[in-house]
Amino acid sequence: MKKNWTKIALALGPVMLIATLSWEYARTNPEYNFLIQPWAMRGYEMRHGWIIAIMGVLLLVGGLLTSWEGSMHPSVSAAVTVYLVVAATAFTAFFTLDTQRATVSLELSPVVTMAISALLAASIALSLRSLLREKSPVFKRSLPIFVVVFALIYFPMNLSIAGSIVSMPTWVWVLAVFAVMAGLSISIKPGDVAANRMLIFTSVAAWAVVVLSAGAIRQTLIDTQALFDQGAGVTGVAAQYKDTQAASGWWLAGFSVTLIFVGAVGLWAKRRDIVAALARARRQREAAETSAREIAEALETYEREQAGTAATPQS
Repeated sequence: MKKNWTKIALALGPVMLIATLSWEYARTNPEYNFLIQPWAMRGYEMRHGWIIAIMGVLLLVGGLLTSWEGSMHPSVSAAVTVYLVVAATAFTAFFTLDTQRATVSLELSPVVTMAISALLAASIALSLRSLLREKSPVFKRSLPIFVVVFALIYFPMNLSIAGSIVSMPTWVWVLAVFAVMAGLSISIKPGDVAANRMLIFTSVAAWAVVVLSAGAIRQTLIDTQALFDQGAGVTGVAAQYKDTQAASGWWLAGFSVTLIFVGAVGLWAKRRDIVAALARARRQREAAETSAREIAEALETYEREQAGTAATPQS
């Protein structure tokens, strides 16, 4: 069990996420209990609960695929990475197309432009360093490459589109961000652990979804109370925002995605060490084979020289 704790975490975390569907996600100060209803809501009664539960299902599949030993093959690892991108995009599209957040507008201020440029430059620099450092000394350090690529991206963007507003469907934004992370995960060597890197990125994104949902969960309870028939023909009574709170289900969801993150990092670290050890063993074996070949060639040469010396008549 101790040996496989990372895989257990990658399975247990998503299962706990799914289980929060039956837990309380939001509750009101108990003093309101006899004045307004409902004073608490469980996951299955809220859109947020279903969002977190379905996210748990997708992460469970991703975690199981990544935990599979066969995922250490570069092509399989890349396929798992693509799955995580598609899953995140489809998940976002499903839950945003019929809401006010179907489209996200982003003002390209200098700060936003700088952040986008830094993200792209970091991805490109790390990818070039991983792919080309053995071919050219220019690519052995990523910082100089980052500076050059950042300048090539930031200054043209700042001069051409800074200050404008870009509106795109939310799922397109998610696809773009996850595609960048997937490209980074696949391009950095070794490719055997690309899926592990992508799972780490995805768990961080899932953690952000859970943490940032607290305010929306509390507001959902207040909105529901305002629409609920309180009895005696009274409708529209709700608790104050300061008297509502995210309940145990939300906290459990946060703990669950943290567990997934820890498991993903742990599995990545283990596999990185395994890949490094195998690469070291392969280099040692190649060096030993080269030495054996050289010794054999030297021995053959020596034997030929000795045979030639023996065949030469003595004067």
